[in-house]
Order: sequence, then C-alpha cells, then structure tokens
Amino acid sequence: MLDNYVIDLVRDFLVSHVNGVDLHFLLHVRSLAIRVNSWWRVNPLRRALLNATIMYLRMGFIVKSRALINMLRDAVIEALLGAVMRRLSFVAYVVGIRIAGHGKDPVIAGLQWLNRPGHYRWLAK
Repeated sequence: MLDNYVIDLVRDFLVSHVNGVDLHFLLHVRSLAIRVNSWWRVNPLRRALLNATIMYLRMGFIVKSRALINMLRDAVIEALLGAVMRRLSFVAYVVGIRIAGHGKDPVIAGLQWLNRPGHYRWLAK
C-alpha cells in the first residue's frame, strides 16, 4: 500500500494541474471515476455537486462564483485522486518528477523509489 507521502505528492500534482472546470472536463472526470470504480468512494455531497453542475452547464448556464469553482476543484481532485492512484505508471511519474534530476527518466526513478523498502525511502525525500 502507498504511504501518505505518495498520496500527498499526487494530490499536490493534481492541485497544481487542475486549473479550470468546464462541462467537457467534468464529464470526463466523472466517466473516468465511474470506469475505474472510484466514483462511489467520493464523498456523496461532492458527487452531487459534480452531477448538479454538469446538469447546470448542460442547460447552457455559466458558473461564475469563485467559491463554487473552488468547491468544484476540490471535488474533481478527490474524484481524480481515487482514479489515478490505481495507475502505477502515473504515481511513478509524479514521484519521479519530485525526486529525479533533469537527466533521468521520471517514471524509472519513481518506480525505483517505490520499489525500495520503507526504511530506505527517507533518503530520497
């Protein structure tokens, strides 16, 4: 099982890369989470927020509220976190970006770090 450090790295990566929310992006996140069976692990209130926003945007309206956009970003990040944590190549890429230099392949460096025993991992943090 992955430790909290890796989960925090992936969450920070998603926070820095999820900028805006639109209808196409929300539909893609929802279908991805449903496909990998992580949609039901998302908080029910956040699931309802995502579904309601998708319906609202389908009717042609626009989301302008900064507070609502921030809540949608949090819901999207939670849904994506559950979906991408199952893909070892993505997790290795995120870890590899954090620990590898510019000359190394981040996926290989991340896989090597994830394959180390837990008591040796602190050397690369």
